[in-house]
Amino acid sequence: MQVEESRYDRTETFYRPQSSIDIGKALIFIHGGAWIDETCTPTIFKQLSALMAEGSKQELAYSLFSIDYRLSPNVRHPVHVQDVVENLYRLVKDHQLTSLQLVGHSVGATLAWQVAVADETLFPSLDKLQAVRSRLQGVFLVDGIYSLAQLLDEYPNYDYFVSQAFTDYTKDFEEFEHSIDRLPKTLRHIHLIHSYRDELLSLRQSNYMSSLLQKVRIPFKSYFDDMGLHDEVPRNAKLANYLLHNVTFA
Repeated sequence: MQVEESRYDRTETFYRPQSSIDIGKALIFIHGGAWIDETCTPTIFKQLSALMAEGSKQELAYSLFSIDYRLSPNVRHPVHVQDVVENLYRLVKDHQLTSLQLVGHSVGATLAWQVAVADETLFPSLDKLQAVRSRLQGVFLVDGIYSLAQLLDEYPNYDYFVSQAFTDYTKDFEEFEHSIDRLPKTLRHIHLIHSYRDELLSLRQSNYMSSLLQKVRIPFKSYFDDMGLHDEVPRNAKLANYLLHNVTFA
């Protein structure tokens, strides 16, 4: 994979701490857009990052970045998650990052989880994947998609974007119940977040993920609240406040 093709040049840097002690820690945002929407870019988290910086009583003890990835139909799975890993790896190397936490919204949450439970057969460079996963301490999954089978059962018309992202989702998309045993031991923090007013995704996806985590007794925190419509959530002050109070690094 060509590095320049992964859209690393579109990475946004919203905040860098002054303290050298905190310079290696980073909270990294991954946007959604159903794998196809060019209007969803890393910049959608600019307001959220500003709310976090302004709402903190002291300097944030971690950097804030936002990354991009190529979209369908120009590419198909697994290129999206390969790009995410490539760009996380580049951030690690360019900024000497030692600890990562991911905030994924919508399909960004799907991608964040796919990084956490990565299928190694999908990646040309296991060294890069290992460099990312060994530093991954937490994931914040916001209004995400966790089962395509359940998604299309509830919203059959969503096949218009699923069919562009996957050649055959029944073969290419690994339902998360089959990958959860690959969670790395370094992943200490899992947060499941959903807006009650999300008009594009009901609670079914988040409830599915909650049940899955409970079934295998994996600790997690959940935060369900009115944070606006689906596309409003990444700019919501309640989400910024939740992140401020729950992002902790070992």
